[in-house]
Amino acid sequence: MPPLEKRLPRAMAIVEATQRGPQHRIVSDPAVEIDDPMEGYPSKASRPTRRLRQRLRRIGKPSAEPVEDLGASTAGGHPAASGDRTVVRKRNMVLSTRNPAVVWLATNELAVSLVVLAVVHGCQWAGYAWPSAWLSLQHQALDADSPRGVRYVRGIHDITFVVCWIFRIVAARAIILHHVLPTIPRLLGVTSRRNQRRFCEMGWFLGYILTSMTIGVRLWRASPYYMNTSNLYANYPEDHMLMPYGLKYYYLVQTAFWTSNIYTIFVEERRKDHLEMLAHHMVTIALVVSSYCFHFTRFGHVFMLVMDLPDIFLSMAKMFRYVGCEMIPNILFGAFTASWVTTKHYLCIKLMVSIWTKGVVLVPPEKRFPHHPNSYASYTIVGVLWAVLCVLQAILIYWFFLILKVLERVLIKGEDAEDSRSDNEGDSDDDEGMPIPDAKQSAGID
Repeated sequence: MPPLEKRLPRAMAIVEATQRGPQHRIVSDPAVEIDDPMEGYPSKASRPTRRLRQRLRRIGKPSAEPVEDLGASTAGGHPAASGDRTVVRKRNMVLSTRNPAVVWLATNELAVSLVVLAVVHGCQWAGYAWPSAWLSLQHQALDADSPRGVRYVRGIHDITFVVCWIFRIVAARAIILHHVLPTIPRLLGVTSRRNQRRFCEMGWFLGYILTSMTIGVRLWRASPYYMNTSNLYANYPEDHMLMPYGLKYYYLVQTAFWTSNIYTIFVEERRKDHLEMLAHHMVTIALVVSSYCFHFTRFGHVFMLVMDLPDIFLSMAKMFRYVGCEMIPNILFGAFTASWVTTKHYLCIKLMVSIWTKGVVLVPPEKRFPHHPNSYASYTIVGVLWAVLCVLQAILIYWFFLILKVLERVLIKGEDAEDSRSDNEGDSDDDEGMPIPDAKQSAGID
């Protein structure tokens, strides 16, 4: 038999599991993942004796990773939440909620999304008219023969288009996160399941942000307000309510992405700043929707691009750290910090000042609210946007203080850049990363 020192982590885990009571028992159901070296342990006969528990207490509790999941399977084979987290082996995820509906949806998200999309496409193929509102942009105002080209206005069918894209994003996330990206950390020798999960989460987010930023920059370069803040409000509201195809598509997909993130934060492992993350996503959605409804889409478009850049450096830094690199994450964290200050504070505040000083002043009085149809240029309405932006800026300032704490550790104490918020449950070495939220969590209305 191996010496006690080698058996100590497993024995201590057994002690903890038995002391938690029957509702936290360890199960051997193959549908439930136990992210711990003592998987499937123990049987009733192998529970530690009082003498063993006393001996373990004298030696001291080891720093082994605690039992991560003790969720039991339901009769239907789906895991039921236990405590604050539920781990599902088939989906390689850790849920931050005990809600049975969310647990079921998380374990079946790909199937549900594909079924809904299959029904919509099948009805379109069968000749029904209603799927067109789900699959293509509606409310076209000008055709290609007009001097301005194809133009769209906002309308009620934009909601169904956003809902369809929510299902598409959830399905794409499930495929990439659970079937494509997991092979990369395994090939790189990452054995920690938690690090594999985090690598995949950051990889999915990085892929989306790079795609959306590339499309957004191309639209911006082809627009009349490229590098010109005055044109953000020129010819308001006529030129603003008539949106090009690309701008409306981009705006609605971004709305769908941020709405899907409300679901995502509950199917990922809970962070310490869970409430701040939830508030950030809600504020982001409010900013996207309000700027879209008030015809300030040009301002919203530029604001999204301004907020995207730091998230690229943050995601890459986390991914390198999860695969065991140390120097590269520190370099990327430096670039992330510099871009954070430049974009999320300096440029963000500069845009806030521009919409307050130019968003109303550059609009003639006869075209301001309520004297002109479809015009929302007034200090009252702009004040609503300002209130949303101020809440967002307060969250970003809070996260910036977390960045400063990491900089203090790196520059003064000579430590690595580690996650100061990480998970709510565990502070183990397997879960180190960077400060600031994980999934587009760091950025404003990205």
